[in-house]
Amino acid sequence: FILSHRSGKMAQQFCYIERDVLGNVNWEEMRSVYSNGGNYTRRTRRIQLARQHAHGGVEHLIERFNRVCQWVACEIVRTQQLEERVKVIEKFIRLAQKCKMYTNFATLVQILLGLQSPSVSRLQKTWSRVGVAEMRQLDQLSAFTSPMRNWKHIRDSMTTTKIKMPFGGCIPFLGIYLSDLVFNSEQPAYLDISPVLKQSLVNFRKHRITATVVKRVLTFQSLARRYSFEIDDDIYYMCSQLEVLKPETIRRLSFEIE
Repeated sequence: FILSHRSGKMAQQFCYIERDVLGNVNWEEMRSVYSNGGNYTRRTRRIQLARQHAHGGVEHLIERFNRVCQWVACEIVRTQQLEERVKVIEKFIRLAQKCKMYTNFATLVQILLGLQSPSVSRLQKTWSRVGVAEMRQLDQLSAFTSPMRNWKHIRDSMTTTKIKMPFGGCIPFLGIYLSDLVFNSEQPAYLDISPVLKQSLVNFRKHRITATVVKRVLTFQSLARRYSFEIDDDIYYMCSQLEVLKPETIRRLSFEIE
């Protein structure tokens, strides 16, 4: 359905979908699960038991992220006609550009990763037909979302003191902050024994980093609610209920078309 709707309208609905997904992320879940360094607490155990009955907000967000990446690849490899497949890729590039313009960094990264997936990137005949303007645009977006230097460009754009929101809201690429929490969880909870106090010292820096990350996520949850686009129920539903194929099927179709 991607060729049937305008890129701007679809990008707007993706903003609302990601807003809703982000809004379900619980700060307590992030703090307990991603900051324990593998140590169990009663609170952690309660959260894990709850997950057996319903997914946590973070897990749902990760599932959504992976699903959109797969959807991008699916839409491309199951398009049999070469010229139409080129149009699909060009449409995804324009959609990604719109997401960047609307400061929806989550969907932006999802689309870029889908375009860079092995099953799509290997389609040399298809890529050779993609327009020069679209390829230039893709190169710029790829540089912006590059993980080099700890995702410097996109991380700088998500710094709340520098962030520009021409359309009111902002959706972060939460993977950066989840990685920060995972890395921070590996830091020791206590420092070496103090020769003066004769006891271990609490690693307050670790707790400050956790608090900073959680605070940023809460800030983005508030910013995400500031979008004022018109909701299109049909497009919203289609963009939220994406049909994806299994990875092995995506690979098989990729080799069948080229």
